[in-house]
Amino acid sequence: MSRLILDDETGIDDSGIVRGDTVAGWREPSGRIDWAVRDWQPEPEIVAQARLDEWEAVLARVGRHAQLGVRHGDGRPAWHGLSKSPDDMNRGIVGATLVAPGRLADVTAATRQEDFTGIQVQGARRVQQLVVPRIVEHPQGAELDPAEARFVVGAPAAQAPAAPLDLPEELTAALLRRLRRQPVDVARIAVGLRVAETWELADGFQVPVVYDVAPGRTQGYVADPDGTPHSTLQACRNHHLAGVLQWCTHCLQPTCVSCSEAVRLCRLCQGLACGDCVVTEDGRCRACAALTKVGLFARGRFGVSAGGSAWHGESPNVQVTVRQQRNWWTLERWDRNGRVTLQLDPGISRELR
Repeated sequence: MSRLILDDETGIDDSGIVRGDTVAGWREPSGRIDWAVRDWQPEPEIVAQARLDEWEAVLARVGRHAQLGVRHGDGRPAWHGLSKSPDDMNRGIVGATLVAPGRLADVTAATRQEDFTGIQVQGARRVQQLVVPRIVEHPQGAELDPAEARFVVGAPAAQAPAAPLDLPEELTAALLRRLRRQPVDVARIAVGLRVAETWELADGFQVPVVYDVAPGRTQGYVADPDGTPHSTLQACRNHHLAGVLQWCTHCLQPTCVSCSEAVRLCRLCQGLACGDCVVTEDGRCRACAALTKVGLFARGRFGVSAGGSAWHGESPNVQVTVRQQRNWWTLERWDRNGRVTLQLDPGISRELR
């Protein structure tokens, strides 16, 4: 068996550090070995360690990038290359930066913080922003080149101690076989962004919002409860941020789906009314709740002939008129959206006074 000669009596082979009949075999490290990880970025996995008196040796690797490190006493270690893999060094620095120390990472898609476009809130200004990576595990798609992935995610450059490939081939092969007995931990990820912002509205109220940027995309979105994405938001009267607002035609105030008093359709006129402006138990708006039968001499003003009837109700911004000509019933509504005429079922007469 070939050896790395350390001194006249001591060497390293596949079994460990050897001196005559004494063998200090390779074993799993019992703790951190500072000198063995000091000049690496990321820190390597120390797969095996051997120690005999003043001599100490380690087998260190980042994926398929493997080196034998040897130190005498408190001196500087000497490193010998077993295999070189710049790709795995880049995978290692990405994994250590984004996943966990000692893990390598293959990246299928990524978004740089410098490249994304955030949301906008109409009539407000952003006063704070925090952007951090968001990891998606087990994504679909082909892996990026490891060097490109390191650049995109903003990980620092990988480095290892200088280590010539100067060991005997037989010893190199034996030590690599020992390393390969333990599998390398590789994660498959995609890297998007999670963005936390604070927006100050026109009235001075500050609203926090958190949203994600999908891996490989540059535009940030906030999703409505139904899943619809929006890159531009508006504030409702309760300071919720939403992509779509519904305006009450009575009080002219906006609400969103998160509001307890969200806009809904009036049961009778089908106009948009917020929860505060729906005022009857059966769901009628302020104008419909105020419907009152028009007197005989005023019917003409509401477009009803002498043989017909009319009911009229108003709120500050809505007018509703119900007309009956023989067995023909109609409802006319005027609001900020214009005029709408609906045909009614004759049974409506039971609900009018």
